Amino acid sequence: MKTLTLSLFSISLLSAVLLFTACKKDDETKGNPDEIPYPECDDDDITIDDAIILRFEYTNYEGQEPAVTIIPDKTDSRVKYDSTSYTPVREGNKMVIRIPNIKLSDRDHNYIARCVTIEEFDATRPADDRWFEQTEFKNQREFAETKIATMLCLDVSSSLGEDREKVKQYAIDFAEQVFTNTTSESYVGLVLFADQVITYPFTNDLADIEAAINSFPYPDLDAQTFTRLSDGILAGLQALEEAELDVADKVLVAFTDGNDNGSNNPTVNLQKIQNSAFPRYMIGLKGKGLEYNSNYLKSLASNETFFVEAQNATELQDRFNDINELIANIYTIIYNRSPQTFTPGVDEPVKLRAVFFAKPYKIQ
Repeated sequence: MKTLTLSLFSISLLSAVLLFTACKKDDETKGNPDEIPYPECDDDDITIDDAIILRFEYTNYEGQEPAVTIIPDKTDSRVKYDSTSYTPVREGNKMVIRIPNIKLSDRDHNYIARCVTIEEFDATRPADDRWFEQTEFKNQREFAETKIATMLCLDVSSSLGEDREKVKQYAIDFAEQVFTNTTSESYVGLVLFADQVITYPFTNDLADIEAAINSFPYPDLDAQTFTRLSDGILAGLQALEEAELDVADKVLVAFTDGNDNGSNNPTVNLQKIQNSAFPRYMIGLKGKGLEYNSNYLKSLASNETFFVEAQNATELQDRFNDINELIANIYTIIYNRSPQTFTPGVDEPVKLRAVFFAKPYKIQ
C-alpha cells in the first residue's frame, strides 16, 4: 500500500507564485472536463492518457468544522473510495486533508499509480490554465510509502500433500514482498490452521515469520485431518482488531486448498467474517480436493475482485504476487493546506483534484 504525500505552505491563492503547466482537455467521458497536466513520473511510458482524476472540495468556514467532500460526478469511475466525506485535522500551523483507502480499478483491471499531482482551481485564471500547483507545494511533493498491517491466514493441512513445503515458502516470500513493497514500518501477522489454529503476533522482522512457519505442529501428510478455515480467518480478524499498530490500513489475506470442514458453526462464522470492516483477500488452490468450492471462497473475500485462484502449486506463487500487488496499491491522499478560514455564503468551497497517472495491472 502506498501513500501519496503532498505539502502546501500557507499562502493565498490570488497572490501565489504560479506554476504554468502544459495541458490538454480532459476526456469528458471520464467526468473531468478540465485540463490535464503533463505527468512528471520517472517512467517514460506514462502520458496524459494515463490520468485518473479524483475531484474534491474543501471548506473551512468561520464557526464551522472543516470538511472535505468528494465530488462523484466529476471523479473518474475507476476511483474507489470508502466515503464521500472526510474531516481535515489541524496540526500545528497547517490543516491536513486526508482521504484514505483509495483504490484504482474497473471490471477488468486494477491500476498502479506511478505518480500523482494535486492541484487547486482558480476560475479567475486563463481558461486553459485554471488548475495549478504552487511552487512551494511542487518542490516538496514526494511519492511516499504507507504503513500497513497484513494478517496472513494460511491453510497448512495435510490435503496439500508435498505442496505444503511450497506454500510455506510462498508465505515467507509474500511477507518479504510486503516489507519490500511498502515500508520497514509495515507489519505482517500470521495465522496457521489445519486441525488447530495458532495466531502469531505482528512483526516487521522476516526472521519472525520464518520461525513461526517452521515451528507450527504440522499434521502428518498421511493423516486424515480437517480444515478449520473460518476459525482461522476469524482468528486473523480478531488479531487485526486488537492490534495497536501505527499503520494506515489493516488487511487480511487467506489461503486454502479446500473448504471449511473443521470449524464449528460455519454459517455463523461466515456472517461474522462478512460483517468485518477489514479488507479480505482470498487465494484458492484448485485440484487438491473434491471439497474445493470457489463460490464459498468468494463469499469470504470482501468482493469478487479480491478472490484469486491457482490451478496448481506452481501457478500459486503468481497468485500470491497478484494479491501483493493489490494490497500494495491502496492509496491515501494527504494534502497540507494553510488553516485560513472563509466566510460562509460568501466564499465558495476550494476545488481540488488529485491526478493519478496509473497503468493497468490485470490478474490473469
